[in-house]
Amino acid sequence: MKQKDTEKLLELLKKSGSIDAYLQENKDFLLDCDIKEYLNLLIKEKKLTVQQIAKDSELSDRYCYQFLSPSNPRTPSREVLLSICIGMKLNLDEIQTALKIAKLSPLYPKDERDSIIIFGIEKSQSVVEINNILYEHDFKCLCEK
Repeated sequence: MKQKDTEKLLELLKKSGSIDAYLQENKDFLLDCDIKEYLNLLIKEKKLTVQQIAKDSELSDRYCYQFLSPSNPRTPSREVLLSICIGMKLNLDEIQTALKIAKLSPLYPKDERDSIIIFGIEKSQSVVEINNILYEHDFKCLCEK
């Protein structure tokens, strides 16, 4: 997926006389994969194993294998996807992209809970460390075993 500023795309969409023309002209800039394809591509690029991702995500091996299997129709909740992404040690941009591809709300810095999660991601904290901070601030923790 190539990058084009989202606001530029919105401007082009508003000015377009035809949705078909807009889609054709901007097809290289639109999200064109599903969340499993995206994560499996990153797993391959970063040379990760599902066992390590499961351990670092605080999720079961079985759940991670099932979720990442292209043949399994299950889609993750926002909490599970965040746990997996943090377990994969993805950076904030990669996580925001994953959330958008999954059609889930991106992390929002004006939301206190999301701010804690963003802070943890930026500081390369684990799911456990982020959960501890969430718990200390009376927020729901990310998925746990």
